[in-house]
Amino acid sequence: MNKIKLLSVLALSTVVLGACSLLPNHSHSSSETTEQIETTSETDAIKEKVTKDATILLDSILTQDDTKFKKIYGESYDKWTDAVIAVQTSEKIKEDGLSPAATYSVQWIKDFQVETPEETVSGFLKTRRGLFKKIENYEIKDVTLDDSGNSATVTFNSRKLHSLGLASAVRTVLTELIGGIDNLGKYNTAGNTNADVKKYQTILSYWIFRHLYRNDFNIYSNVDSNLVKTPYTTNEYDTEITLTKDKDGNWLISQDDYKNLTTELLDRSEGYSSITYDKPTKKSDSLTDEIKEETTESKSTKSSDKKDDKSTKKAKNTKANV
Repeated sequence: MNKIKLLSVLALSTVVLGACSLLPNHSHSSSETTEQIETTSETDAIKEKVTKDATILLDSILTQDDTKFKKIYGESYDKWTDAVIAVQTSEKIKEDGLSPAATYSVQWIKDFQVETPEETVSGFLKTRRGLFKKIENYEIKDVTLDDSGNSATVTFNSRKLHSLGLASAVRTVLTELIGGIDNLGKYNTAGNTNADVKKYQTILSYWIFRHLYRNDFNIYSNVDSNLVKTPYTTNEYDTEITLTKDKDGNWLISQDDYKNLTTELLDRSEGYSSITYDKPTKKSDSLTDEIKEETTESKSTKSSDKKDDKSTKKAKNTKANV
């Protein structure tokens, strides 16, 4: 009987000791789970902040809403990108060999002033910036943090500008306004007969792009008004951007990455059959202001109304003077 009791005690002790040996492991497992939850929660919070700052950036680039940009970048979207465009302009002038400036400062049409390469290239880039803003719809699909925790890759999906469609519109205007590439040589205002016609063609392409998509050619009857419609891709594409955390905890794009993004937003893969167009943009430049002033003045008297009507009809039937 005593032997039985002893065995029972030993068995009970073994069970108790075994249970006690399991307790530390259970406590360690619980601690690991808590840490994992805290880490996951912290990661989610960081990704939420990255997504928020990426939304502010993409709203500014792809839509008309750039009001929040200044809060995290310290200056307005236009001012910040103007600094980038200044660098891009210098790079393009050097890359395309558009110097000396006097040689490639040209008055392509008598209704427009002489423009330097800097004015033309800068104007082209600013106009293209405006076309990006009409992409409008996008979706952030993924946010990935690197091991350092200071850099994040954001993947978003959107349509892009249709490169072939843009080039086609510029070529059409070139033919209708200038009469084709063969006429470029006579626009050398510097009198340098050794100027490269191909370089003229390059800077003229920038010049046409700028004024076409500002709707400056609407005064000419021989320029199709539909050309001002911006061509976009039919399909939507994934694009990656890199954001870096600054000292204030904001996730920002660098100027170099912004320049790369503007290149990525031009698609060269889709053919002409896949072009989709937006609605024509309203003029918002100096030429519009001049037209508004003329319209206001024309309403002052009945006689001026009649004169303005006649001049308007005449302007619409006028071809470009080169």
